Amino acid sequence: MDIKSTKVIIVLLFSVILVLFITTAATSTNPQPVEPTIPENLTAIQGNNTITTIQPAATSSIKVVLPTPTETPYPKPTSIPSMRPYDIDKTDDIWHAVNPSSYITPDNEWVKYQASQLFVDEDGWIKYKDQKVVGFIDENGTKYYVYKSFMNNYMPLKEFFGHELPNNDYWMMPDYYLYNGQRGICSAWAVTVTSMMISGEMSIVKEDKFFKQVIPAKAVMGYTKSGLRDAWVEYKIYNNTWITTTELSRYGLHNENEITATEFNLKKDMVITPVFEFTDEYFRKV
Repeated sequence: MDIKSTKVIIVLLFSVILVLFITTAATSTNPQPVEPTIPENLTAIQGNNTITTIQPAATSSIKVVLPTPTETPYPKPTSIPSMRPYDIDKTDDIWHAVNPSSYITPDNEWVKYQASQLFVDEDGWIKYKDQKVVGFIDENGTKYYVYKSFMNNYMPLKEFFGHELPNNDYWMMPDYYLYNGQRGICSAWAVTVTSMMISGEMSIVKEDKFFKQVIPAKAVMGYTKSGLRDAWVEYKIYNNTWITTTELSRYGLHNENEITATEFNLKKDMVITPVFEFTDEYFRKV
């Protein structure tokens, strides 16, 4: 090999080495984003809600796939709900409103409007379609999001109305309860959720899409495992029967304090004793 050929080979080798050096330096200076791995079997806690479906935060390196609505939201009403005069029936130990079925109002515009913003997830919880909250932050600071749950904002009647009520009891109509930020007790939760589920405006999730449908549901009154009077909703979805309740518990030296939590559980896991059940079409003793 002559000297001229040798010089050409050396120049070519030097060029290759230079290109490799520049490429490596550029990659180190501007590294490509790496998509983080969502931990398996991750459980996030939202208030008193245990959520197992985790969605990643919407950052430049993470893509979030959300169910696509396939229906039109119900128009927001312009009317302002008013309070309904309350008549109580005390013929049984479980006191209740006269004509309980009249409190189930699936055709009410406020009921339909609120129901159209919600869906029942596969874990039985009622959640907002378009609202998400941070459910978990990993050790790297990556945020994982979950759908915000639809909850009862418990407020004792005395606090809500500002004075003691006769018999310390009052049933709110669903539209009044929804318009006032879901502030109320178990009876308001029971009649409202039942109304929304059978309105045909609430959705389920199927193949990553939302679909509105009538969800079989009924309001129930009875006793909790601790013997307290309560009202809850029994509904059937995803081949299971579920219960949602805002069970009240008392604590303190003389049980003077109250606390409540909105719960969604499989019926088979609940210890409850039903006494009455009703929809907009019937009211009967169990």
